[in-house]
Amino acid sequence: MKKYLVATSAAIAIVMIAIGLPIQAKITAGDVTGGVKAPHVNIAIFHKLHGQDGFTYPEKIAKAAILQAMDGKAQFISINHTAGLKDGDVITIANDVLREDAGDFADFGVDCQMSVHIKGSDVTLAGMCQILIIDQDHREINHKGIVKSRTIDAGSGWNLIYYDAEDGIAVYAESEVGLE
Repeated sequence: MKKYLVATSAAIAIVMIAIGLPIQAKITAGDVTGGVKAPHVNIAIFHKLHGQDGFTYPEKIAKAAILQAMDGKAQFISINHTAGLKDGDVITIANDVLREDAGDFADFGVDCQMSVHIKGSDVTLAGMCQILIIDQDHREINHKGIVKSRTIDAGSGWNLIYYDAEDGIAVYAESEVGLE
C-alpha cells in the first residue's frame, strides 16, 4: 500500500509539472497581491479633543506625520490599512465594541464602507461611516457621514476626505502603490 501511495503521489507531481501547475507556491510574508503591484489605501478617523473647538483639520498631512499633526488636538478613533485593491472593491472598517447597555446591545466605535475605483495609480473613494463614541464630556456621539467621491493621488500623503464640524469627526485617506 505504501509503495502505491508513493507512486501515485509522484505521478500526480509529474502531471502537475507537465501542465504548469506549481506543486507548492512560494509564499512571502505580507504579500497579499501575489507579487503584482496594486494600490493600497490607509484610512484614519479622528475626533477633536475637548477644548480644541478652534482647531482646524489640515487638508493635507505628510505621509508619516498624521499622528503628530493631531497630537493634543484630536484623538484617533481608527486607523486602517487595506492592500492589493482592485477597481470595484469595497473597504469595510468595523473597529468597534459590542456591549450590553440596559438590556440592549450597542456597537461603540466605527463602521464604514468605502467603494474603491482605480484609474492608473489614482484611487477614488466614496462611502458612508457611522461612528458611535462617548466623548470627553460624556456625550454620546452617534454620527453618520457620507464621504463624497474623492480621488487620492498615490504618494500624495494624507488627504482630508470628510469633515463634520458639529461632531468634530474627520476622515483622512492616503494611497500608495506597492506589493505589500
